Amino acid sequence: MMNLAIYDVVNSIRPIGEPYLGEYGDLVGERDGALNAAIDHAAHNALSAAFPRLDFSDDLATARALPDEGSAEDRRLGREAGELSAAAIVQDREGDGSQDTIDYVPVLEPGHWRPAPGVPAAGAHWGGVRPFVLESGDQFRPDLPGGFDTLEALLASDFYADQVAEVHELGGADSTTRTEDQTEIARFWANDLDGTYKPVGHQYELARILIETHQPDATSYDTALLFTLQSVAMADASIAVWDSKYETDVDLWRPEHAIALADTDGNPLTEADPDWRTLSADVEGNSFSPSFPSYVSGHSGIAAAWGGAVIHYFGEDDLPFVATTEDPNTPGVTRYQPSISASVQEKADSRLYAGVHYSMDNDDALELGYALADYVTDHLG
Repeated sequence: MMNLAIYDVVNSIRPIGEPYLGEYGDLVGERDGALNAAIDHAAHNALSAAFPRLDFSDDLATARALPDEGSAEDRRLGREAGELSAAAIVQDREGDGSQDTIDYVPVLEPGHWRPAPGVPAAGAHWGGVRPFVLESGDQFRPDLPGGFDTLEALLASDFYADQVAEVHELGGADSTTRTEDQTEIARFWANDLDGTYKPVGHQYELARILIETHQPDATSYDTALLFTLQSVAMADASIAVWDSKYETDVDLWRPEHAIALADTDGNPLTEADPDWRTLSADVEGNSFSPSFPSYVSGHSGIAAAWGGAVIHYFGEDDLPFVATTEDPNTPGVTRYQPSISASVQEKADSRLYAGVHYSMDNDDALELGYALADYVTDHLG
C-alpha cells in the first residue's frame, strides 16, 4: 500500500510506469520540487492507515526536515497529491479480505498438515485476500507435486519417498551429510522467528544493496519504481502461495510429520524416525516448523517474485552483490551472490537444509514466483 501510494504520485510528476489507481498530474505534473513532499506524505498516510496503533509523525517530521529545493507552493501541492494518493490506495483496499478470519480444522490423516498443539494455523485466510495485480489468488496455482492426481497417489509414489529421504538426510538437526556451508545457508536465509524481518523484509534489504552497488546515482523516480515492483510482486506472491497452501486439497504435512509418522503413509519406501528434529530452531535451540502447510514454500515463492521483479527493473540477472542479514543465528555473516537468481535459488535451498520443506515445495514455488513476477511487471512497470 505504501509503495503503491508513492508510485502513483511519483508517476504523476514524471512517468515511470502505468498508473495504478490515479493520476495527479493536474496538481503536480512536471513539478520536481513537489517530489519529496509527495513521497513523504503518501508514505506517512498509507502507513498510518495500515497501522493505526502506531504513530509515524516523528518519521514524517524527520523526512520533511531533510534538504528540499522545492518552493513553498511545490511542497504544498506535493503534500496534497501525496495525501490523495494514499487515500486512494487505502480506500481501494477496504474489504480486501485481509481482516477476515478462518477457523482452521486440521484433517488428521496421513499426508495432511496439522499444527502443533496450542499453536494456531497461521494465515489460513490469506489465499482469499484480493490481490493487487493478479486476477485472483489461484491464477498461478501449481498442479499437485510430481504430476499426481491425488494426495494419496503422491504419498504412495517413489517420488514422494525420495523427497522425504532427501530432507531427512539434509535437514535434520543432527545431519552428518549437510555441509557447514549448507548449514550457514539455512540459518542465513531461513529464519522464521517472530520479531525478525524475514522473509519479506530481507528482500528489501537486498534490493537496497543491489541499487547502491549497481545504480549508485539512482533517483527517487528510480527507487519508487524498483520498490513498488518488488513490493507488489511479493504481496501478490504471498496471496498466491497461501492459496496453494490452504485453498486446495493438498494441505501437505511438513517433513517433521512425514518423517515421524512415515509408518502411517502406506509407502513401504519411507521409514519412521520419531526422534528426527529440524535444523530450524528458535533462539533457545528448540526445533520447530512454521505453522502452515508445506506446499508450496513461502520463502521460495516470495524470493522468486522478488527476483523476477528486480531482474525486470535492472534488465539483467547477472549482477553480483554481497548479501547481508540481521539475524540472531548468523550475526555479522555475509554471503556473496553472483547474480539475482542465484540468491533466489540459495534462499529456496535454505528451506530444505533447515528441514522444513521438501525440494518439491521449493521447485514449484520458484516457478510460481517467477511467472507471477512476469505478470505483475507486465501490468505495472
